[in-house]
Amino acid sequence: MKARLAIVRSAALAAALALAAGCGKATAPTPPFSNSSVHLMVFASDRNQAAGQLALYLYDLDAGGFLAIPNLNRAAPELHPTITSDGLAIAFQSDRGLGTGSDIYVYSRASQDTVSLHGLNSPLDETDPEFTADATKLAFTQKLATGWTRIRLYDAAGDTLVRLAGLDTTTTAAYNDFSPYPNHDGSRIAFVSDRSGSPHIYVWDAATRSLLNLPGLNSSASDVDPCITPDARWLCFASNRSGGIGGYDLYLFDTLNLVYIALPAGIQTTFDERHPALSQSGNSIVYQSQRPGLGGWDLWYASISPASVSLMSAASSAKDDIEPAILLP
Repeated sequence: MKARLAIVRSAALAAALALAAGCGKATAPTPPFSNSSVHLMVFASDRNQAAGQLALYLYDLDAGGFLAIPNLNRAAPELHPTITSDGLAIAFQSDRGLGTGSDIYVYSRASQDTVSLHGLNSPLDETDPEFTADATKLAFTQKLATGWTRIRLYDAAGDTLVRLAGLDTTTTAAYNDFSPYPNHDGSRIAFVSDRSGSPHIYVWDAATRSLLNLPGLNSSASDVDPCITPDARWLCFASNRSGGIGGYDLYLFDTLNLVYIALPAGIQTTFDERHPALSQSGNSIVYQSQRPGLGGWDLWYASISPASVSLMSAASSAKDDIEPAILLP
């Protein structure tokens, strides 16, 4: 029987992540396993390793300590992690030297191993994984045979790709779509594209099968690293546009009222701020910054109301700590 992946939303479904190709039997969770942590952060770091040799780390935001993720990190760099809304599965990209370039892997915290994804990876490069907030789908970037990149959406229930009408229909046009970030169910996907020249941010809408008209969102510079809340109202991203403090700064855009929301003083610096991760409400942002801290890229936390900005010193290191994904209300 052909195995299928079920991206879990409850502990009862966790064993499905361990289905092995061709056998149809689930492996029981390897003890000890606990999913009592509610607020989590997963990120990539090259701490205790050679520069650029990124591994993944899972941090309990309530207890203020790291959680074990056995059998996850391998010899090849692992990066761009994303975590399901129940905290049971982590997806990431890695090139493990299998001759297929970069692929996407899903790690089950219950079985403590990665899962075979029959309908997801190909001989082409797959990168930039992001779970939908309902944990049923996975958006990612795929490199075409032409060399251009496009957005894809993987449906766990059918072990197949979802057609993104109005977005994935053109395969020969000379532009790149990448860095997708879906909303609750994948009915809206924020992404970056160089279709107009410089990298800009767009939001695809399934209902209209087209891109939303969001005047004022983009600039004449580079707008990158989008993330949106499950309701798709709040969109946070990085940009090196004029008017910022310096380098890449963070911006929060209200897609309903088409206005920017003021961020707390101290979130922007003359150094680069990149890869924001929004809480479900849009009130909290975790991001990476090169400002003086512990060293290299560090992780920072910002609350919009009440306004506060602080270094996440317990999670950061003297090396590079990057690409956070969070579970926060």
